[in-house]
Order: sequence, then C-alpha cells, then structure tokens
Amino acid sequence: MPEVIPLIDAESVPPGESAEVVADGRIFAVFNVDGTFHVLDGICPHAGGPLGKGALDGSIVTCPWHGWQFDVTSGRHCLNETLCQTSYEASVQDGKVCVQL
Repeated sequence: MPEVIPLIDAESVPPGESAEVVADGRIFAVFNVDGTFHVLDGICPHAGGPLGKGALDGSIVTCPWHGWQFDVTSGRHCLNETLCQTSYEASVQDGKVCVQL
C-alpha cells in the first residue's frame, strides 16, 4: 500500500508558482501548473540545485543554479529526453498537496 505524505498547503502554491518542501527525509519540488499540482525530486541531477526554487514558465522549470530545464508534468529534461527527474503522483487532500511513495 503506498504511503501518502502531506507536503504543503495547496493555497501556499498558487498557479504558476513552485515551492521546495522537505518531508520524510527528502527534498521535493512542488509545482502548480494551471491549478494542477506536480511533484518532482527537488534535487537537480546536474549539480544538486534546488528545483523547487526554480522559475516556472508554463510547465517548464529552470534550475536556478545552472539553467537545466525539466517539464514538471513528466520529469523529462527539455534537451535530453533520456534524462528524467523522478516524479511523484500528487493529490490534494484536506487542503494539502500530498505525494504517494
């Protein structure tokens, strides 16, 4: 049975915004794309940058450290689709964005 981990109040991440959240010993990046939440592993695979603190443009997040870009809906790197950031199934429960592990 998957474990559901609450991350952040949904209203804290308005559409077009992102947040970095530490929960269950991990760093998550939470994104709100037009009212739909997406969650990725929050550590950029390039140099460990904070994806949750990156700029979100549509569904593309840009890592603030070195500019690597990922589609938050799939986790795919924008220039090299063989690179894929771990993504988690997100839901909103009792006003909180949650992930299933």
